[in-house]
Formats: sequence, structure tokens, C-alpha cells
Amino acid sequence: MTHRYPSELENEVGQSLEGFPELAETHIQFKWGAIAQKSFMLAQPLVSTLHRSKQKRGYQIIMKQRFFLNNPNIENGRVPEEVIVGWLAHELGHILDYKDRSSWNLMWFGFKYFFFKSFLKKAEITADKNAVERGFIKEIVASKKFGRDPNYFPADYIRKLNTYYPSIADVLSWVRHSSKPS
Repeated sequence: MTHRYPSELENEVGQSLEGFPELAETHIQFKWGAIAQKSFMLAQPLVSTLHRSKQKRGYQIIMKQRFFLNNPNIENGRVPEEVIVGWLAHELGHILDYKDRSSWNLMWFGFKYFFFKSFLKKAEITADKNAVERGFIKEIVASKKFGRDPNYFPADYIRKLNTYYPSIADVLSWVRHSSKPS
């Protein structure tokens, strides 16, 4: 199976993958797990597949289950579907960015992402642009509104989003610029 995912997210994963036909044959594992960073979702290549050709490389999107399905701060304990689809589309945007890189380039990418904040910001812009270019405009906007809501997230997390991730205004400006006639 090319895509594996938790049954609880079948709808959201399906919706997000529909917008990325170029990833249809790419092995992607969506899974619950622990993440070291102050984050709740992470896309990365499977280290065990880095020695393979680009076409045979695998990826994983790791998600904190407690945040998505059993969150006491969210009504019904579950993040809204549209928000999850936006987040998954963003993570698939990262995988699309990784897909054509060499293994060495991916390792260098990871190093720069971790140590250089300007590179981190550029990578996050690329992931969002990839999602927006595939039609996930309302989902990305919904995820940005949700992620910046102080009812769900602490101020330091919102500050991180505002510093390193595109704003709603940025996303909407990409849409306006792409829809202008040449």
C-alpha cells in the first residue's frame, strides 16, 4: 500500500491526497507518534529509505494523537476537519518539496531547517504555496485562523507561527496574484 494512515483520519487524508496527484505513487505513512519539537505534526523522509532512488524513497507524517482526537480544549475533543485537511495539505506540500531532492540534499535541507531560521521560514512558505497552488486555499486559511487562536494555543506557539509561517494575508495575496491575467 502506497499510503497508510490511521482510520480516524481517513476522510481528511483522502481529501488532502486528492490535491496532490504527483504523490499518488509515493510511499507516505501518516501515523500517530511523539515529536521532539514543540509541534504537533511533522513531515520527513523515512531515514531507512534515504539510500534508495528518489522514486523509491518513503516519507512519514507524524501527528500527536492526543492533540487531534482527545483534546480537552476543543469542542468534541477533535480538531475540525477543514483544519486537519489544511495541515495535512501543508505537510504534503513539504513532501512535494522533498520528493525531487537527492538524499544528500535532503540531509543538508534538514540541517539548514534546524539551524537557520531564515531557511525554516522559506521551507514553510514553500509548503504553504504548494498546498495553495493545489486548491487548498480555504483549508490553509482555516488552519491559520485555528492555529493563531489563543483559546487553543499558547502565546509562544502563536508567536512562532507569526514569525516563521505565512500569514493569512500572505496566502490571500498569492491567490490574488495567481488569478491576475498576464
